[in-house]
This record gives sequence, structure tokens and C-alpha cells, in this order.
Amino acid sequence: MVNMKSTPFMIAAALFSAVTLTAQNYPSNPEPGACYIKCPIEVLREIEKVVTNPSFLEYKVAPPVYKTVEERVLVREASKRFEYVPAVYREEIDSILVEEAYSTYTISPVKMIDTFETILLEPAYARFENKPMIDGCNSPTPGECDVICYVEYPAVTKNIPVKRIVTPPTYAPKAKVGQKYRIIRRMVIDKPATIREIEIPAEYVTVQKRMLDRDAIVDSTLIASVVREEVFLTRDRDDEASIYGYEWRKIECELLDYNILPIYYDVNSDILSRDAKDVIDEKLLKLMQRRPELRVEISSHTDSRASDAFNLELSNRRAKAVVDYLVSRGIRRSRLEYRGYGESQLVNQCRNGVQCTEEQHAQNRRTEFRVLPR
Repeated sequence: MVNMKSTPFMIAAALFSAVTLTAQNYPSNPEPGACYIKCPIEVLREIEKVVTNPSFLEYKVAPPVYKTVEERVLVREASKRFEYVPAVYREEIDSILVEEAYSTYTISPVKMIDTFETILLEPAYARFENKPMIDGCNSPTPGECDVICYVEYPAVTKNIPVKRIVTPPTYAPKAKVGQKYRIIRRMVIDKPATIREIEIPAEYVTVQKRMLDRDAIVDSTLIASVVREEVFLTRDRDDEASIYGYEWRKIECELLDYNILPIYYDVNSDILSRDAKDVIDEKLLKLMQRRPELRVEISSHTDSRASDAFNLELSNRRAKAVVDYLVSRGIRRSRLEYRGYGESQLVNQCRNGVQCTEEQHAQNRRTEFRVLPR
């Protein structure tokens, strides 16, 4: 349910907002999420104008004057060469033992005789043995009629034939035999090798040199001025076209932010390559030709290597090179601004003294553009 007491305040607020928007001349019926840029209203006028080429000095360079002199130039320094003198040998003959002698012995074999050896198979022994009962013994007591005898048995032996040593085996050493020698011829140094030192003289060539006798000089000639007349079209402000003198025009929102212009320079150079010019033509020149009301800022950045002052000056020259190229393609300089930031706006951590890869440094070496309000 709407609070009736608050309704007048809501209506007043809406009326105030509408009046405020109208007073500031904002775009009518704006699209949600769209961006707009304020542009001066300009018209073309035909103007007759006298153009004068001023007088100036034309300069010509008088070539330098040289004189020829000769100079003896060392092309090979003096040095030394060392010559090797080999050693002188003499022959000597030696007798070399190649196989040592070994010992020989006289062997006396063992002498034995045949005999017997008695082996005990069962030792002698004695024991009690029962005998037949006494005849006529009728005692009822057990054992009273028993008869025992103590019987001895002799030992049981056997004779085994064996051999017995009469003389044990012996041996006695004899003279050594088998020693061999070889005759060797060998070379021994009679005079040792030596090094002989030989001097190598220096080498020179005579060179003719052209020495500057008088440097190049500049002569000047006065060129008179030239006057001519032209009729051309110029853009002029039309104060009657709008009470505000400007109008709102829709523009892509991303163009108001910094946009990468992917161009690359040689090291320490601000010269635009053919590839870089093609990128500018495609990314920026077509936009400025299609939208003549736009003003653009060119900004250039460097990495942190080299001094701050050098990087600032280099980035200024590179940004200016883009502006100069666009002017050469027909874009008015008043529509262009440029600025070099050097290494003051790095996009990563690669500050002075920080180790970074070449790819990380390349992220900071960038050129950008954005659309400016008029």
C-alpha cells in the first residue's frame, strides 16, 4: 500500500531530477549501460585566405678536404719460436732372467714286512650256572635242592694278516735346475733432448690514411618569399546550432579506458616499423576517420631497466611518434594528445633491482590510447 503522505515528496523529487537533467543537457533517452561523450558542434565554412611562404636561408654543405699520409702499422708482433732437438741414444745389452730355477729331490720309498695282528673278538669271563638237582632231595622248600657251579670261559681271538713299516719313506734335496735367461738390447739416453729458441721478427705494413685537412662547412643562400592564394574548407564553431554549443554522442565505453595498442619498437628507438604502422591504421586511424568528433590521448610506458630520466624521455618520444604518424595520415593535431610515463606506472612487481623474466618486462613496455572528452 502506498503511503499517501509520502507521495507529494516522491513527485517533487522526480520533478527535481528531470529539471536537473534538462538543465545540464544530458543525453535524452539514454540506453542502459551505454557511454556518451560531449562533442562541440562544428560546421564547415569556405574561407579565402592568402598564404605566404616566408623567405628563408637555403643551406649547402661544402665537402671536407682531406690529405693523404702514410703510416707504418704493426700487423704481427715479434715473438719466439721454440725448436725441439731430440735426444741421442746408445745401445746396451743386458741378460734378463726370464725363468727362475726350481728344486729337485731324491725320494727313498717305504720298506714293509708281512706279519699278523691278533684281534680280541670276545674277552674271557666267568659265571654261575645251574646244574641238575641232587638226586633224592625231597625238601619242599624251594631252592634247597638246587646245584650251581662257577664256570670260567677263555677269551676268543682272531689273527689278521697286516704289514709293518721297517724303514719309513724319506727325501733329500738335489741341485736346482731350469733357470733361463734372455738377452735384451735397450737404448739409453746418451744426450738428453733440448729446446732451441729462435727469434721471429715483427711484421709491418704501410697504410695510406686520408686525414681531414678541412672539415665540411655550410654555405647559405637567401630564398625570396612566395605569396599565393588558396580557397579551402575549415571547421568552425557554430554558436547558433545549439544553445549549449555541444551535443552528446554515443561511444563504446571501453574506448574511455586505456586500450593496448600492440606496437613494438627496437631497443632504445622511437621509430615506427611497417608492422607498427599497420596496427595503428587498423586500431586507431580507422576509428578517428570514422568518428571525426573524437579526441584521443596516446600514452607510452617503459620497463624499469635504464634510468628514470632516460625512460621518461624515451616514452615521450615513442608516444609522439604515434601522434606524428596519425597527423601524416590526415588527422588534425588538435585532436591528439600524447604523454610518456616512463617507468612510473608498472603493471607488475618488476621495479628497479627486482629480477624479472623478459616476458614480465615486456608487459610494462606498452603503448595505450583512450578517447578524451572535448
